[in-house]
Amino acid sequence: MEAYDGDMYRGWAEYVVYGGLPLTVTMKMEEQKISYLTNLFKETYLKNIIERHHIEKTQELEDLVNILASAIGSLTNPPKIEATFKSTIQSTISLNTIRRYIEHLKDAFIINKANRYNVKGRKYIGTPLKYYFEDVGLRNARLGFRQVEETHLMENIIYNELRSRGYTVDVGVVEKRGTDENGKEYKNQL
Repeated sequence: MEAYDGDMYRGWAEYVVYGGLPLTVTMKMEEQKISYLTNLFKETYLKNIIERHHIEKTQELEDLVNILASAIGSLTNPPKIEATFKSTIQSTISLNTIRRYIEHLKDAFIINKANRYNVKGRKYIGTPLKYYFEDVGLRNARLGFRQVEETHLMENIIYNELRSRGYTVDVGVVEKRGTDENGKEYKNQL
């Protein structure tokens, strides 16, 4: 395996776009990386899930992957995703199917989830939660290398790094109480 030969800033810029799969580091041309990641996602990951789980409505699975890829760093849950399917895609995919497809994606090491935790109340909150991609290069390939927002991708990368170091990573919730300019009390979640 070749070592990375660029400086750390170039390395970070490439990692944010192409992720950390070992073969991408050895590729010199952008076109090679894009083609490799795009084909790997479609021909290996998705094809395996479809065949293994006998999925007939493959477009719904692909749409779900696109929704999850677009939502990294955002709080979501299966009911919200179901609403997106109905309003945006005009699909009647069921909540159970969405949950099952998400489990298939997790089992295939495409995504993982971070549960929500109320720091003050010291308890887990069922939903919403966040989904992260196991490799940001695969996520970016799925979206055609559009939506490369460094802050969301950095959050995804930090989540993956902490997990690789053995940490359990949750999404924290802290409530902030105060009064507005009219003296009315409010409560926000940060």
